[in-house]
Amino acid sequence: MPDARAAAQTAESRPFDPVNIAFLVLSPLIAVFGTAWYAWHYGVTTLELGLFVAMYLATGMAITGGYHRYYSHKTYECSRALQLFYLLFGAAAVENSVVHWCSDHRYHHRYVDQNEDPYNVLRGGLYAHMGWIFYKDTRPKEATYANIPDLMKDPLVRWQEKYYLLLVVGVGFVLPALIGALVGRPLGGLLWGGFLRVVAVQHATFLINSAAHIWGDRPYTEENTARDSWWLGIFTFGEGYHNFHHKFQADYRNGIRWYQFDMTKWWLHAMRWLGQAWRLKRTPESLILRAKLQVQMAHVGKRLHAANAPERMWQKVGARLENGRLRLEHAYSQYQLAMVERRRQRDLWTEDMRRQWQEKAAHYRAEYKEARRRWSELLEAMERLPHPTPQQALSMMAALDMFRGKHF
Repeated sequence: MPDARAAAQTAESRPFDPVNIAFLVLSPLIAVFGTAWYAWHYGVTTLELGLFVAMYLATGMAITGGYHRYYSHKTYECSRALQLFYLLFGAAAVENSVVHWCSDHRYHHRYVDQNEDPYNVLRGGLYAHMGWIFYKDTRPKEATYANIPDLMKDPLVRWQEKYYLLLVVGVGFVLPALIGALVGRPLGGLLWGGFLRVVAVQHATFLINSAAHIWGDRPYTEENTARDSWWLGIFTFGEGYHNFHHKFQADYRNGIRWYQFDMTKWWLHAMRWLGQAWRLKRTPESLILRAKLQVQMAHVGKRLHAANAPERMWQKVGARLENGRLRLEHAYSQYQLAMVERRRQRDLWTEDMRRQWQEKAAHYRAEYKEARRRWSELLEAMERLPHPTPQQALSMMAALDMFRGKHF
């Protein structure tokens, strides 16, 4: 099977793509200056604003929920009707057909931050944002499609690939113009629902390739440049939690906490309720917790290395961290097992059995909270002494000895 490495392309070895360059340069000019000129002369109607929002939501969701979480990563299953929606409005986003988009994205995950990564941020933020699109893809089709054999078997996907340009024009530009024509403002519909919306959606997507690999935190993995940025999630349908996504790409969520803005996650919940999506894949919480703890332990190791800490200190700190991690993971596992037992058997329990379960669950919950508190205290103790002298190192080891009996 052809491989991306065998067909690796560098920017220097590829010719420019004049069509892509022209569109990426001219579309923002038309969107900004054309819309401003039209608004100045003819005003702005509620229909045009609503058309922009509706098309932004439809095409943006087709990219994040469809191209990304369904076709690229198969994080859930869905109906053919929903797939058709994704393919129609995904084309209207003007980010290429689903086969090209997903092929690039799968290579991105496989070779992130390497030469074979199509939008490798190590080549520069602007290159990752949109510069990579300025060059032609000179790979043979066999290499381009080598990582998407599942998609090439799908007749709907092949249909979109065949009629992609017609769908771009028809759904992306003619449809909003026709809706505008209903109130005698076809040009307003074309500018607001077409050009301005296309530019907004495209650059929101591009920011995940660039900004989400430059700014933010890396709580789940430091093996690549992907980062979590809550502010990016607000206008990218939740895609800003990119570090989590690169660590757990099979999860249908990016923002895993209730307070994390992930519109695509909520969309999929709604689609499941409507019977249009099912088998939504979730990463076990125990694996998420373990990933976070391993990153935190690695941070402590870096601090010790920077401080040139003695071997004895490495051993003590490592032992305390490992014991703390094991205790925290065990406490969390016990609590989760208790919750699973409750969901499975609560309808069969007597009142006395229900009371006993509540006591047991409360005990496990308290154990988990206590283990988490002690883990946080240990990390804070390390933070207070970022660059210890030999004397401070001895004091730190004495403090860690106190943790041995009191905490871990």
